[in-house]
Amino acid sequence: MYVKLGGLTVFSLIFLMIIPVYADVDIVKINPETFSIDDKFTISGTVSDAEKMLLTAVIRGPSGEKPDNKNTFSDDGKFSFIPMDAKNIFVSKGEYTITVFTDKQNFANAPVVKIYYDNNGATLLPDYELLLKNIGNKNVDETKKLSFTASVTDSTIEILEYSLERNPNGSTINKDTGTFSWTPTDAQSGNYILDIVVKSGILEDRETITITVNNKPEPVIEPEPTTIEPKELGIAAFVDESKDPQSYVDRYNNEARYKDWFDTNHPEYSSIYQAVGLEEPKKLAPFVDKSKDPQSYVDRYNSEEGYKDWFDKNHPDITIYQAVGLDEPKEKEKQFGTCGEGTRLIGEVCTIFEETEFGQCGEGTELVGKVCEIIGKTDVKPWWQFW
Repeated sequence: MYVKLGGLTVFSLIFLMIIPVYADVDIVKINPETFSIDDKFTISGTVSDAEKMLLTAVIRGPSGEKPDNKNTFSDDGKFSFIPMDAKNIFVSKGEYTITVFTDKQNFANAPVVKIYYDNNGATLLPDYELLLKNIGNKNVDETKKLSFTASVTDSTIEILEYSLERNPNGSTINKDTGTFSWTPTDAQSGNYILDIVVKSGILEDRETITITVNNKPEPVIEPEPTTIEPKELGIAAFVDESKDPQSYVDRYNNEARYKDWFDTNHPEYSSIYQAVGLEEPKKLAPFVDKSKDPQSYVDRYNSEEGYKDWFDKNHPDITIYQAVGLDEPKEKEKQFGTCGEGTRLIGEVCTIFEETEFGQCGEGTELVGKVCEIIGKTDVKPWWQFW
């Protein structure tokens, strides 16, 4: 008997039996699970009651194929239809479903087996659905690594194999774990469309994604710093060189309006002294009385231990000379000479031997009286003149 279901032509295999009220088909299977178009296959299974009953088998194909077969079953809770010729069932490539049910059983709840036919061969499909979890488009910079892991919605599926199609050079995916990895080179900027594919037996699912590789910005090369020699300012244009330059300094220090005018109009000068060509006066420490001789502070520092300790503690960053505006004393370099023939060094003086009337002064010395003295030597006072 042929039946119209869902717009497809199907063939129902019907065998009339005495039907228990609540008997349902529990299991449906085909044998063998893989066969060619020239083979026969059998639909069999079990029901929830051992009594004889009427069963219907509905086979649906992608183009509404019309199989023609029927069979009886034993009354021990098992059934088996007469073997069918595959060539009478499978006409076009695609997926076929076989649903077996009793007339008291809801068709939507009846057990189903699926068969995939391709290239003159048919294979039983697994009883689960293979679906990739959403991956989505990706974005990465040149020379940066992109990594993600593809997976399926049913975590109980054990046999899975991942692969790529139309993928860019250098990209890979682990066939067992689904981990994708790619580090684009600095010449691979742009958009790449590729397929992430997963297979389980003959089941397959895929997702097409776009990977955008951003162009790596060129490094900013800082220019080498150039040393610009400060421009020689010279005397300011407002200065009358026939006047005493100190007069301008005095006005600056005594007239607030003149000071404001100078600071506003001549910021290029570090001070009024520079503008008029005078040397900047040294800054004195706050304790210095300008009416006193600055050397007096130096003398106190050198002679009074208490004064020296007070200054060093309160002014650790400057010397006593800087504090009072004096130049640091310069150490006199020691002069060296060589005593000449007939002389010898006594203290710092090349003295002529008493037994020799004449001698020759050495290099760096000169004869003064009867003594070869070192050129440039500071006079040394005799010991009795030290006090």
